[in-house]
Amino acid sequence: MSNTKTITSNLKILREKRGIKQKFIAEQLGISANYYSQIENGHRQPQLEHLIKLRNIFNVSLDDIFFNNEIAKCENDKKEVS
Repeated sequence: MSNTKTITSNLKILREKRGIKQKFIAEQLGISANYYSQIENGHRQPQLEHLIKLRNIFNVSLDDIFFNNEIAKCENDKKEVS
C-alpha cells in the first residue's frame, strides 16, 4: 500500500470511529464533500494544510494519520481487554 493510500485509509478509519460525516469534515476544511470523498478514496492527495486541520479535528498527531498509530493503539487496547 502506498503512503498516500495509507494516509487516506487512516483518515477514513479515524472519521468513522468518531461517527463524523464526510460533509462535516469537508466544511471544516473549507472544501466540498465530493473533494473530501476523493481524498478518502485515494483519488486526491490531502494538502498539508488539510492534514493539520484534520489532526486538530480528530485530536491526533500527524504520526497517527501517517502511520496508523492511534488505530493500532485502539486495536492493542481491545486485545488487552479480551
